[in-house]
Amino acid sequence: MQAYPSGFQRQPLDRAHGILLGLLPDEMPQNTYFFEKLWNLHPPQFHEIRMHGRLLKTPRWQQAYGRDYQYSGSRNNALPVPELLEPHWEWARETVDARLDGLLLNWYDGAHGHYIGRHRDSTSGLQLGAPIVTLSFGERRTFRMRPWKGSGYVDFEVGNGSALLLPHETNLAWTHEVPAFKKLRGRRISLALRGFA
Repeated sequence: MQAYPSGFQRQPLDRAHGILLGLLPDEMPQNTYFFEKLWNLHPPQFHEIRMHGRLLKTPRWQQAYGRDYQYSGSRNNALPVPELLEPHWEWARETVDARLDGLLLNWYDGAHGHYIGRHRDSTSGLQLGAPIVTLSFGERRTFRMRPWKGSGYVDFEVGNGSALLLPHETNLAWTHEVPAFKKLRGRRISLALRGFA
C-alpha cells in the first residue's frame, strides 16, 4: 500500500486490507453553524434506487455534486459543488488524492431511523485505484465493515470532523454500512468524495 496521507492512521481489517482514519484540520469548517447550513441543503425528496427489480426510496436524503453518480440501477444527477464545501473538497484533493472530483452528500436523521445498508460502493465510471474519502459531520455513528465473502464485522466510530479513507482494494473485498440504532436520535451528514474517469 502507498504511503498514508498526513494525519491518517491505518486500521487493519485482515492481512491484506484496511481503512485509514483521520480528522479534519481544526481550521476546517465543521461547527454548528456550518452543520445547519449544510443540513438545509438536503433535497425535499428521497432518491430512488433499483433493488431486486423494484424502485425503492433511500432511507436518507442524497445529492451528488460535481459529477453524476450511478449505482443500484439509478443515476444521481449532480449539482454544482456548493461554495460551503469547497474547502473540504480542496483539502481532500490536496491531502489524499487529486483525482477526487465527485461529491455525494448523505443526510441522516436518527429520529426517522435513517441508515445505509450493507454494500460495496459502485466502481462504475470511477478511476481505477482511486480511494473513497468520507467526511462526517454531526452525531457520532458506527461505520461497520464486513468481509464481502465471509462472516463477522469490524466497527469504527465516526464523529464530527472524522475523515475515513477507503482504499479501492478494500472496497472490493469488504462491504460497509451505517446501521440505525434506536438510541441514536440525532442528525449526521456524510460527504463522500470519489475520483471519476
